[in-house]
Amino acid sequence: MTRLFGAKGNDVADDQAFFQDHPDAALIVDPVTRILLLTNRAAQSAYGYTADTLSAMRLDDVDETASELLLDGSQGLLFRTHRRNGGEQFKVLVRQRQIKHDAREAILLIVQDARLLEASLAGLGEGIEPGPASRQEEEANLRIASELLKFGFWKYDIPNRKLVWSPSVYQMAGIEPHEFDGTPEGYIKILYPDDRDQAELAVRALDNPDINIYEFERRLTRKDGRVVYIKGVGERTRTSSGDVITGVVQDVTADRQRQGQLRLLGASIERLNDIVVILRVDPSVPGTDSPIVYINSAFERITGYAQKDMLGRPLSFIMSFVEPKFDPREIEATLNTGQSLRVELVGPVRTDKWITWDVELLPVADAHGKYTHWIAVARDITERRLAEQRAAFNEDRFQLVSRSTADVVWEWDVQADTLLWSEAFDKLTGVPGAHLETRFDAWSRRIHPDDRVRVVGTLRGTVVSPFSQSWSEEYRFCREDGGERAILDRGFVVRDDTGRAARMVGTMIDLTERRASEQRSRESERLEAIGQLTGGVAHDFNNLLTVILGNSDVLRDRLDDPVLRRMAELIHLAATRGSDLTRRLLAFARRQPLKPQRVCLNERTGSVHALLRGALDARIRVRHMPAKDLWAAHVDPGQFDVAILNLAFNARDAMPEGGTLIIATENLRVRGRSGMEREGVPSGDYVCVTISDTGTGMAEEAQRRAFEPFFTTKPAGKGSGLGLSMVYGFVRQSEGHVLIRSLPGEGTSVRLFFPRSTKGVVAVAAPALVATKGEATQAGSVLIVEDDPLVREHAAHNFEALGYTVILTASADEALTALEGHPETYLLFTDVILGAGMNGIELAAEARKRRPDLNVLYTSGYVPGDHGFTSPLEPGAEMLRKPYERNELVRKLGRIFKRLPSST
Repeated sequence: MTRLFGAKGNDVADDQAFFQDHPDAALIVDPVTRILLLTNRAAQSAYGYTADTLSAMRLDDVDETASELLLDGSQGLLFRTHRRNGGEQFKVLVRQRQIKHDAREAILLIVQDARLLEASLAGLGEGIEPGPASRQEEEANLRIASELLKFGFWKYDIPNRKLVWSPSVYQMAGIEPHEFDGTPEGYIKILYPDDRDQAELAVRALDNPDINIYEFERRLTRKDGRVVYIKGVGERTRTSSGDVITGVVQDVTADRQRQGQLRLLGASIERLNDIVVILRVDPSVPGTDSPIVYINSAFERITGYAQKDMLGRPLSFIMSFVEPKFDPREIEATLNTGQSLRVELVGPVRTDKWITWDVELLPVADAHGKYTHWIAVARDITERRLAEQRAAFNEDRFQLVSRSTADVVWEWDVQADTLLWSEAFDKLTGVPGAHLETRFDAWSRRIHPDDRVRVVGTLRGTVVSPFSQSWSEEYRFCREDGGERAILDRGFVVRDDTGRAARMVGTMIDLTERRASEQRSRESERLEAIGQLTGGVAHDFNNLLTVILGNSDVLRDRLDDPVLRRMAELIHLAATRGSDLTRRLLAFARRQPLKPQRVCLNERTGSVHALLRGALDARIRVRHMPAKDLWAAHVDPGQFDVAILNLAFNARDAMPEGGTLIIATENLRVRGRSGMEREGVPSGDYVCVTISDTGTGMAEEAQRRAFEPFFTTKPAGKGSGLGLSMVYGFVRQSEGHVLIRSLPGEGTSVRLFFPRSTKGVVAVAAPALVATKGEATQAGSVLIVEDDPLVREHAAHNFEALGYTVILTASADEALTALEGHPETYLLFTDVILGAGMNGIELAAEARKRRPDLNVLYTSGYVPGDHGFTSPLEPGAEMLRKPYERNELVRKLGRIFKRLPSST
C-alpha cells in the first residue's frame, strides 16, 4: 500500500506488476463519472467479476451509496458496505488517493475486507489471551491508525449485555472510561435525543440471531455540547458462551458537515435563475475540448433542452449554436493567467426565441494550484438589453410619456447621481417646480425619517447587487404642507456591459386613498363582527329576560306581603333595565324592529331642535340649518329622533364650557370616484344630516373605536358607551352610512347618509290600542312554538292565565304535526328564530296552506328580514318583541281579535 500511496502524480500504469500483485483490492476510478478504469486481481477475486466485466462497471455497482463520496483524494479512511457478484454484502475499509492514469486525473481506491480488522479485535475486552508478536504489532498499528483517522473498536457481549470500547471511542464521546457503565442504556444516554428511540430498537434487534451484520450511524452529544457524528459496523460471532458482536466505529463529523454544506450549495445552485455549467479541463494535454460534467436545472427551465443530453458534451457543441463564434481554445488559453473570462453571446432556445447571454467563466484550481475545471455562469440579459434600448430616450420624450399617467415617473442616472422627474412630482410634494430638482436628496430628504434608512438602503443595495434587476418599497412621503402620503415606489435597473447599474427607471404611486379605503373596510368588517356577536348575546338575554320579566309581573300582582311585593318590583325593574340594554345592543347589531316611513327630515330635525333649545345648557347655542327642497328619506321617524338626540347629548357632554351645536341637512349626490365614495359611501342619492359641535373633539384612536358597544371616553358612571353604537346600527339598518370627523380641541362632526326615498310622503300615526283581558280572550286552543324550554313554559303560563288551552311544541315539525291533531287550534304563537329546520315565518306560511283561517302572532328579539329570515313578515302581521310583559301580550291579542269576523 505504501508504494500505491506514494507521491501524488505518479502514474500507476508505470508499475502495473506491483498494482496487479498487491494483496488488497485496488480500483482506479474516474472522479466524475465513477467508471472503474482499472482493477487488480485482488479486486477481481474480492468482487467475483472478471477484469473485463469490472472495466465496464461503475463504482455505484459495488457501492450503492458511492454518490455520497467526494472523490478528490481528500477523505481519509472510510468504512463502507460493498457488494459482491451475486448480491452478497460485505464490510470494507476504503482509502483513496488522487493519481494519474493514462495521463489524466483519477482516484485510486484501496479496499480492505473489514473482517481482517475483526480478527485483530479478538483480544478486545477481558479474559482474552494475548496473541503472538506479529499480532501485537498489528494491534499497535491499528491503535495508531485509529488515533490518526478517528477510528475506534467496540465489542458487545450479548448474553451479559456488556459493551466494551477502545480508547478512541471514549475520545469520540468526550468521556472518561469510569464515566461509562458499559451497558446499552449508558450508550443510549449519551446519544443525541432524536437518535435514542431508533438506537433502542436497534439494540433490541441484536437479540435476533438471524442478524449477522449490524451497521449504524448515530450522533453523540458530548459534555462540552458538541454533536459528533459516528458511523460503525459490527459482525456477529458465535462462541460457546454466547454470541458476541465486534466492530469498528469512525468519527465522520467532518464528512457530514462537508456533505451538508455541499447539499446546501447544490440546492442553492439548483434554485438560481442563472445557468451554471461545470467543465472539466486538462491543461496538460493541449487542444482538448472541455466536456460538461455538471449543469443545473435552470438550463432546462430556460432553454427547454434536457440536462442529461448536455452531460459529457464538449464545449464546442454548445458554442456551435451561439453568436459570435470563437474557438474554445481561447478559453483554455486563459488558464495560464488564471483570470476569469466574460463574453456576451446570443443563441436560440427550443421555443425559437433568441436570448442574449452574459457568460462569465472562472477557472477553478485543485488543492495543488492546478486548474482542473471551469465554472461558467450564464445570465439571461435579454430583458436588460431590451430595457436599455427602450430607455434610450431624451428628456422631451420622457416628459411626454410621463404626462400620460397621474403617477410620478422618474429616471435616476446612477453614475452621475442625478434624478429626472415628471411634472407629477410637483403635485406630490406640494412644491411648484419640484420636478426640476435633480439632486438625489430631492427625494430622500422627503422620506419619513422612520422609513428613510430602510428605503434608501434597499435602493442602494439593489444597485450594487449584480443579480438585482428591480426594486420596490412602500414608505411615507412628507409633503411641504406637513401632510404625509403613502407611496409605492418601483424601479428597474439598467446595467452596462460590465454589469454595473447605469440607470434606474421607475414610478411613484400614491396609495394614500387606497390604504385609507382598506382601513375603513377593515373597520367596517370589525364592527360587523362585533355586531354579529352582540346580536347573538342580546338574543339569548332576551329569552332569559322574557321569563324574568313575565314572572316578576305575575308575582307583583299576586303577592300580598309588601316586602315580597317590593322584591318582585325590584326584579321587574332590573329586568326592565336589562331589556333596555338588550334593545340598545340589538340596535347596534341592526336587529331592532323598525317601522320605516317616507318622511321629511327637515321636519324631524326641526322638532328635535325645538326640544334641545329648552333642554340644553344656556351656554350652548343650538342652530338648525335645514336645506331647501330637501329630498324625502325612508326611515323610522321615532328611531331617527332618538339617534339625533343621542348625538346632540354627546355634543353637549363634549362642551362643558359651552359652545355651538349645529344640526344641518342637505341633498347629496355621490358619483364615480368622488371623495364620499372613497370614504365608503357608494354611489347614489342621499339625504345627509350633519350634527357638529365645537367641543373637545376626539383623538384618532377614539374615532376608530367610537361605534364599538360600551366604548366611551367619558368618566366612569357618565356614559354607557351604547349611544353612538345605537346610532351606527340604526343608520346601517336603514341602508345608510355614517362618517365621523374629529380633531382634539376643534370639535366633532357626525354625518348620517340616508338613501333618498322615491315613494310619496305618508304620515302614519299608529293607533294606541288597549285591550282588556276579556277582549283578548277567545274560546279555543293556542299552538305555542318555542325552542327555549324556559320561554316556552313562561308563554304557556301567560296564555293559561288568560283562559286559553295551550299546545306546546319546540320545533316547526312538531308544530305541524300538532296542528293536524288539533283542528280546534285557531292561533299560532311562534318564535321567529327556531332551531334546525324551518323558522317561524316559514312555519306560519306552511301552516296557513293547511289552515287558511289560522291566526298568527310572532315573537322575537330580532328584526324580520335579518339574520336567517328568508323573508320579511307578511303585511299586517303582528310581532310581540321580546322581552314582553303580559299586558303587551294582551294588547297584541286584542289587535288580532278585533280583526276577526263576528262569527269567531
